[in-house]
Amino acid sequence: MKNANILSISFSPNRAYNPGAEGVLKIIEENLNGTEDLVLLPETCLGGETNTIGDAFLSGISALAAKNKIYILSSVYIKLDASSKTNSAVLFDRSGGVAFVYDKVYPYLGEFDGVEPLVIPGKGAVYADTDFGRVSAAICFDANFPDIWRDIADLDVDLVLFSSAYSAGRQLSAHALNHHYAIVTATHKPDFAVYDINGAELTYNRCESYTRNNMILACRARIDVDKVICHFNFNREKVFKMLKDYPGKIEIEHEYDREEWIVLRSQSESVDVRAVCGEYGIEPLREYKRRAREFIAKKRN
Repeated sequence: MKNANILSISFSPNRAYNPGAEGVLKIIEENLNGTEDLVLLPETCLGGETNTIGDAFLSGISALAAKNKIYILSSVYIKLDASSKTNSAVLFDRSGGVAFVYDKVYPYLGEFDGVEPLVIPGKGAVYADTDFGRVSAAICFDANFPDIWRDIADLDVDLVLFSSAYSAGRQLSAHALNHHYAIVTATHKPDFAVYDINGAELTYNRCESYTRNNMILACRARIDVDKVICHFNFNREKVFKMLKDYPGKIEIEHEYDREEWIVLRSQSESVDVRAVCGEYGIEPLREYKRRAREFIAKKRN
């Protein structure tokens, strides 16, 4: 059983309300209650401002992460040189170190229109191993392009952090369903959603009005990332044996007859369901599809 306590803080830095660097740091501090594992901020949380990893704002985020022993993902424009920048999500770890920098692979077309310095598209998916699972990130317009989401899946990620200007909705549900990881959001809307590994929208909250006192949506979720989807093929008898050997510690959360899927989850802090599945030769559906794809590609060639 591996749970992540997420604080998602959503707001729009492009509306009349723009908290700025000091304001964002203050918003984070005001909403911390000591239970968080990770704080997630929306896309380009400082608006069009361009940053560097060592500047005052990101150094402030790093200090907050270290002080509170939490992970924080901040999405900002990162300056590469005098003529170029990236739209990036920077994940700081519990010690304040940089766990990864994800550069948006598919910048929105408007980000290329008369923007200085020039926005450079990112090269691909990244990940970090945390104490609650393997984490990756995607940003806004990325939601429209399936290849980046498959690349994330090929990194065996448990949880995707989605910083965005818009909500994406069913697009994220589809990616979670197809690739079997959880997704959590922070947006400009502001709204907040959590998608389970079976594509189900577990949570949706939205701030319906933009007033001077109602421009920030801070939401919490406890996300269970210790789940596995496996296909009936080659697995059913192994699953039944595992459940017999681990009574009360692993359960079938869902069984989907039409899809021929089983969703397994841990019920015990001492049991890692993915690790135990490996011991019993139970292949997760994501790995099964990847293995089949690679096998068929070789046959095609």
